Amino acid sequence: MRLPPRAALWATTILALPMSGMALAQEASAPAAPQESAIKNSEDGVVTLDKVTIYATRQSTNVSDAPASITVVEGAALEARGQDNLQQMTRYIPGVTVSRQTSATDPFATFGGVNIRGVGGNRVQMLIDGSRVAERITDGTRDYFDFNFIKQVDVVKGPSSVLWGSDALGGVVAFTTIDPEDVLQGQDRAGTGRLSYDSLNGESGVSAAFAQRFSPDLTALLGIARTDAHEAKFRKARADGGVAGCERNIDYGAPGCNELNPADIAANRLLAKLVWTPSSEHRLAFTADFLQRDTDVQYNVLKGPVYSSMTGLPTGEVNFNHDRNLEVRRQHFSLTHTWTPGSGFVDEVRTTFAYTPYSYKRTGTKWSRNAAGQNVITRDRLDYSEDFFELDVQATSRFSTGSAEHELTWGFDGDLTHTDYARVDRVQNLTTGTDEIKRAGGFNFANSKTRRADLYVQDKISLLNGQLELTPGLRFASYRIEPNPDKDYIPVIGKEPKTRSDSKVLGNFGALYRINDTYKVWANYGQGFKMPTAQQLYTSVPGASFDMIPAPDLRPEEVKSFELGLRRETAQSYFGVTAFRADYTDFIQSFWNPPGTNVYTYRNIGKVKTWGLELEGRYDLADNLSLTGSAAWMKGRQKVDEKSEETPQDLPPLTATLGLSWEARPDLTLDLMGTVASRIRETATKNNFKAPGYGVVDAYASWKVTDTAVLNLGVKNLFDKRYFYDSASGYSVTPSRSVGAQNPLELQTAPGRFFTASLEMKF
Repeated sequence: MRLPPRAALWATTILALPMSGMALAQEASAPAAPQESAIKNSEDGVVTLDKVTIYATRQSTNVSDAPASITVVEGAALEARGQDNLQQMTRYIPGVTVSRQTSATDPFATFGGVNIRGVGGNRVQMLIDGSRVAERITDGTRDYFDFNFIKQVDVVKGPSSVLWGSDALGGVVAFTTIDPEDVLQGQDRAGTGRLSYDSLNGESGVSAAFAQRFSPDLTALLGIARTDAHEAKFRKARADGGVAGCERNIDYGAPGCNELNPADIAANRLLAKLVWTPSSEHRLAFTADFLQRDTDVQYNVLKGPVYSSMTGLPTGEVNFNHDRNLEVRRQHFSLTHTWTPGSGFVDEVRTTFAYTPYSYKRTGTKWSRNAAGQNVITRDRLDYSEDFFELDVQATSRFSTGSAEHELTWGFDGDLTHTDYARVDRVQNLTTGTDEIKRAGGFNFANSKTRRADLYVQDKISLLNGQLELTPGLRFASYRIEPNPDKDYIPVIGKEPKTRSDSKVLGNFGALYRINDTYKVWANYGQGFKMPTAQQLYTSVPGASFDMIPAPDLRPEEVKSFELGLRRETAQSYFGVTAFRADYTDFIQSFWNPPGTNVYTYRNIGKVKTWGLELEGRYDLADNLSLTGSAAWMKGRQKVDEKSEETPQDLPPLTATLGLSWEARPDLTLDLMGTVASRIRETATKNNFKAPGYGVVDAYASWKVTDTAVLNLGVKNLFDKRYFYDSASGYSVTPSRSVGAQNPLELQTAPGRFFTASLEMKF
């Protein structure tokens, strides 16, 4: 493995730092015994029954005791298996998917968000250390993630708005980063280092985390990471575009329909934490987290002659080079105070204030020749920001009423968000000398200020000596979106931006009954609520051939969900089955074209319903050999209004995973993971692609080279199988020429065989 020069410099610097302090660390305390392989500790890295989650009830709960369907993925397992992005993170979670963006609006091949049970995008609440992740806009991304320093990821399937707010319509994906004690493990000074490589995109990474115990009540953590990569290579995709054909001008230097644009990616991450426990009643934790990712792309897909989208004939224009850059930034500052008074009605109060600004800066320079034969340079710039000020106050009261034990969780969850969108295009005609600046293009919408202010309460009631647990909950959710259009915003008469506000009382009810020491049955009813975004309400862009107009009267999206589950757990095995149904109303449809008009807008559609089954299990064949598995099947229907015909909802096909983990020696663990999926039989649009079924196998090895070093190796898609992600069902097999060139179906092909490797060190 050869690191790029910049990564090599970072590696040398980072790995030299621990050496300088190693002698001091040994004097302070002997190194702790190394942890076992992450793969072994987490069984298969996905079904982690011994793990604890706070995202079921806002209290620490064993996953197997939660009245909800939750998957916990350990950060150590992600690192051991080289699962270094959103799409790879969900590789072994059937029913949860992530698609790679390959359109002209996002030519940087980022990941658009997580889809849970067929509901994704901004309808899934995404959190990093409890703070919200910026929403995705049409010409933006939601990929503000770096997979260094992850302790665990919690995936909550199904509506969770009562506990986690309006965006949790389809579920929650919550990332938790490591704390000082995760590195110290009882020592006074300790650290970790990691080198990694991924052959899919030539990604090389280097990271280190250092922790120090300054006194019994004060600890600190510093983590630093660098990642360099290029565009992913889809070796099993077809240059000719397969069944959809290829509309790229390959003879003029455009890549085949099996290739992403050439890209250079560099990401820097810094994580700092300080934890002070001045007394047994008080704990203060400060976090500062910085991520910057720069992506340079040679946007070659439109090289060559330009063809009319109306006639299909050449317009006389010719595109040459097009250089594009994306800079993504995330900053996070938070202070959390935990108070345990020890007496009175309130047992604990946890207060968190956070400031989390996000920014998305995109620039481009295109050289072209217009229909008149004149040379033109076009420069575009998009500046988008979403800044959050968040306050979360959570109180816990534990008390008894008769034979019932109560754990009452109640509090306030609110934030103030400033959203700003600015687009500027500059067109220079080198032949005539003209210089024109255009503003408010792209998908321009009014800047806005959003206020969310919610109150919530949930009571976990234990009856029959803990055999029965009932968990009712309520949330009063309110929001206010206030537009603040700048001078470039062009209003549409009759649809001027206006302040929107709404409130809703949401409820949920969970129950878990322990039939005996082996069996548990649980049920959950939940409501969800998703307010419209500023872009959905206020988009206004007049165009030459069509207009995008605001939809200021959109209604919030809502859902009612029902889940029923059975779990069987013994010392040797585990099995769980969940049945679910979700009924959504007022789903918001993007880019609706009212018949007989040349405008595009947003609208509420009538109803969407999904239902399905999920299975998961584990069986220990021997002390050193275990079998794991999971599966998901779901169906869905949608209906625009009462007069419309029901049509299918695009959903993942029946998918299952099966894993075999073998501890060959105390220092060597070998894993095989298989994934199978059925073919897609129906799509929301009849002419869309129906991907065939597939089966793939991944292999992993984890070798403890020394007491302080572990080498992890992985081969994904071991037999080099050609198959498609389920996102391909959203692609037409007869696309327009422009869509076929910019966003071909073949780019939804999964990678062929690729390799991952990492070396983890402790000191």
